[in-house]
Amino acid sequence: MNIPKGTIPKQTQFFYGADYNPDQWQHAPEILERDIELMKQAGVTSASVGIFAWTALEPEEGRYEFAWLDRVMDRFAQEGMFVFLATPSGSKPMWLSEKYPEVCRVNKDGRRDASGWRHNHCMSSPVYREKSRAINAQLALRYKDHPALALWHVGNEYSGECHCELCRTAFQDWLKQRYGSLNALNSAWWSSFWNHTITDWRQIQTADPSIDALQLDWMRFVNDQHVSFMLNEMIPLRELTPDVPCMTNFMGTHESTNYWQWAEHVDIIANDLYPMPADCADSWRYSIQSDFIHSLMRGMSGGKSWMLLECSPSSVNWGEINKLKRPGSHRQEVLQAVANGANTIHYFQWRKGRGGFEKYHGAVVDHEGTNQSRVFKDCATIGSELAQLSAVHSADCPHAEVAMLYDWESRWALNASRGPKVIKSGGPFAGDLYTELCFDHYEALTCCGITVDQVSTQSDFSRYKLLVLPALYLVTQELADRIYQFTQCGGQVVATCMTGYVDLTNCCWLGGFPGAGLKELFGIWNEELDNLHNDERVELNGHFGGFARDVVERVHLRGAESIAQAGSEFYTGHPLITEHICEAGHAFYLAARFECAVLVDFYQSLATRFDLSRNLDIDLPAGVVFRRRESADAKYGFLFNYTQETHSIDLKGLSYSDLLAESNCAEKLELKPYATKVLRI
Repeated sequence: MNIPKGTIPKQTQFFYGADYNPDQWQHAPEILERDIELMKQAGVTSASVGIFAWTALEPEEGRYEFAWLDRVMDRFAQEGMFVFLATPSGSKPMWLSEKYPEVCRVNKDGRRDASGWRHNHCMSSPVYREKSRAINAQLALRYKDHPALALWHVGNEYSGECHCELCRTAFQDWLKQRYGSLNALNSAWWSSFWNHTITDWRQIQTADPSIDALQLDWMRFVNDQHVSFMLNEMIPLRELTPDVPCMTNFMGTHESTNYWQWAEHVDIIANDLYPMPADCADSWRYSIQSDFIHSLMRGMSGGKSWMLLECSPSSVNWGEINKLKRPGSHRQEVLQAVANGANTIHYFQWRKGRGGFEKYHGAVVDHEGTNQSRVFKDCATIGSELAQLSAVHSADCPHAEVAMLYDWESRWALNASRGPKVIKSGGPFAGDLYTELCFDHYEALTCCGITVDQVSTQSDFSRYKLLVLPALYLVTQELADRIYQFTQCGGQVVATCMTGYVDLTNCCWLGGFPGAGLKELFGIWNEELDNLHNDERVELNGHFGGFARDVVERVHLRGAESIAQAGSEFYTGHPLITEHICEAGHAFYLAARFECAVLVDFYQSLATRFDLSRNLDIDLPAGVVFRRRESADAKYGFLFNYTQETHSIDLKGLSYSDLLAESNCAEKLELKPYATKVLRI
């Protein structure tokens, strides 16, 4: 069966549930019946099962125990619920590590890991590939016709790297395939610097921070090995259950995984996300960071449905400060995902365990074990609301007019290079200069009420009016030519500082930045990059006022017009925002990282000039965001208040019905702090 992207054949409503670990409760079989009853009360329709259950399924090599899982699958089927059956490769059995030590990872210092923890198996190990494929085949053979099986949950949060001899050899072979000869590799790596010329493939190490091209290729290799391992896991699943979709859980902007490549190999996009509690001082920023990640998943799914596979209904246990979610914030996070196209909401976890690393991690069912907890009641309410919104689950998110290019290779190359400012931040994603610049522009466009589609370097740009390129540090000639063509054909393009510095091998373009012909497109020459201290600001004058921070470039005009200039420091008068007409389109260059107010003013001006549509043709208060989904016969709108203030929204005659309210619709709609309204419009 050819499964259309973004569809699950057995899904007729929102999937709502959690990671469920009955393998941890085999000593207490009555727990299963309690859980089934509680799930029915909470409106649960599905659960991910078996993620860390390898030893429970295969207690010793070649001996399988399925009785406990049979009971779970059968009970779910009896209640009309569905199972996302996991392949258990995310945590290997002790017997496997003991018998085959090669499956344990080796760190950069050459020390082989112990069997414990998780996600610490070698992706290159033939043994681990064989054993994981074998257990997957057994699962597929046993449950391929089971009515509860809805899809395969392949692996779990693939991540990390291994530096063993198997991986080193695999990396060397990967490089041979990529470059063909040592001469080509040395040229690409600029390895004569510091006398690092490679004279034998065996000399190549897996970790050498002094060769930034090696670091970039190592990230590519690690990503490819993970994808290869995932595809190896899928072989028996797709052979034995061709009508059951396969997915794995992404982790947003996780640094070491280029999810644009992963998206090509899964049947539906799934993501894990753990936002901070909404009552913190940066509640707006954390909320929009989550929206940013949701939009990334929406981009990978092409606007089709995707899955929020893990989130927490209360707190986590791995942060420095693990705050509980305040009333309203959990519901808002769920509906935020739904508004961006999620058709599945799952928590980690259903029931708290008595021991282990995550015994205090948030869950639907607490150690108290009943339906009386605040969190359980909260989850039950959300389950009821998702049931009321069942028609929304099949609605798609309409394509936007604005695209933002999020590029892991630019991020890898920038982080591997010495010199640019290092930025680390908290929130739903671990920040760095690249991701922070992307988020800055996403936040500003959101403040303007403009939806953004996130795209890859391989995407078709032609359907968009505006293309945003935050810190497109790595640029190939082919990509530069496509950007140029987009602008020539009437598209508008915005690039920021740190654009067009290096080529595919992390070597600098010659002739001035931005390279690969982008200097001509933007009509500028970037001479220098200045890195500022955290408390430093550079004044901005001209058509836009405000301040720049963190990084500032000294650019010279080569045909472009300066529309805003530096008003302080030694580059006073130098252009910081430029505009260049390129046949039918315009190319704008922002030569610094700007504070949000500057970017909002900038994008509002572009929206007016180029007729960019807003999500809702109504001026919304700061901190209120509108999102939409559409089906063939209905349109749905989601209004979010991401602030601690109550806002009254004048809908100005907009015809709508409030899908989750019992009261009649009013022209003015009141949004309390962290409130969300779901409208049929």
